[in-house]
Amino acid sequence: MLLEMNVKLRRGHFDLTTQLSISEASVGLFGKSGAGKSTILGLIAGTIQPQSGHIILDGKILFDSRKGIIMPREQRPIGAVLQLDCVHLAESVRDNLTSAYQRTLKQRRLFNLDYLIGILELGPILDRTIETLSVSERQRVALTRSLLKSPKLLLLDDTFAAIGNSYRAQLLPILKRLQDEFGLPALYASKSLGEILDLTDQLIVLEHGQVLQSGSLREVAKQQDILRYLGIRQIDNILPINIRHHDYVAGCSLADSFGLPLSLPLRPQLAIGSQAQVSIRAKDIALSRCYIDGISIQNQIKGRICALIPSEDGMIVQIDCGGILLAEITTGACRDMALREGDTIYCLIKTHAIVYLAEIDALPYQRVVSHGDAYYYLSSGDLALVEL
Repeated sequence: MLLEMNVKLRRGHFDLTTQLSISEASVGLFGKSGAGKSTILGLIAGTIQPQSGHIILDGKILFDSRKGIIMPREQRPIGAVLQLDCVHLAESVRDNLTSAYQRTLKQRRLFNLDYLIGILELGPILDRTIETLSVSERQRVALTRSLLKSPKLLLLDDTFAAIGNSYRAQLLPILKRLQDEFGLPALYASKSLGEILDLTDQLIVLEHGQVLQSGSLREVAKQQDILRYLGIRQIDNILPINIRHHDYVAGCSLADSFGLPLSLPLRPQLAIGSQAQVSIRAKDIALSRCYIDGISIQNQIKGRICALIPSEDGMIVQIDCGGILLAEITTGACRDMALREGDTIYCLIKTHAIVYLAEIDALPYQRVVSHGDAYYYLSSGDLALVEL
């Protein structure tokens, strides 16, 4: 999928000037209320027309002011679940969905109509008109209609918040299957970073109709002042995980990351085999020269010291455990333990010191030190990220 967009739109005091080129499987549009997220989705869907510019999806022109091309919404190969959508309000839910299903060529259909009606619990409202539905019910109908269209691009405007968390666990596997098996990309707009990270770590950060930054979470995190805008707390290590077991007796979820076994806070809603991301603050990792028996800390991970990096607060210890972990200790502790590069060390991490990235939205901003295969230190004095 390649979406190219370069448009201008002025509405009262709101001035949107947006240039995008998106080729990733799925991307999150992140921004506060009024940043322009819904407007951008409306422009792509065709419910809003820009004053100038162009929008092109996979080589097909959706809008071009210079050529005088405006493709009607109904003809665009796009499924859109928008917050404000007044299409066919007088139709019954049954007629609305049936017509969408019948308009889709049989060879292009991804889902059976009855299957989606069952998953999204639409049976009791099939004979009601759309104008009589609640916001949550309308969103579920709009999502069903969009999926029945078998589009080339799916637009979701804060959909999880609108339909309620009870349907979130049911929809996430469907959306991920669409991405992985059918190659259907999604553009998900939300002011919740956690909701976006459930689907993708590719971000476009918006403010006042302008693109502040775009790229992966790791790339975005390098930019000065973006973290405060994202609302991220201090994150020293960001790790991808695979859930392998839920231990209800012990009260923890067990996962692997780069071959490392981890004991995490219990999250039974995460399916076995599913992927997520977690963060661990460097100051929440204690170090030991040996494995310690009879201790409450569940994670004792063996590794080798790669580097000792002085910081304003002490010493950052870079440790290769199969994946890289950063621990932050005092200079005195480093001296007393006589730590040297190449030494074998154990990383001690409390289970509840590990935070799921999807749950970080309410946590206060502090700083980011590392993500993935790159490591950064954020100076508290000048808020500058410096690559180590």
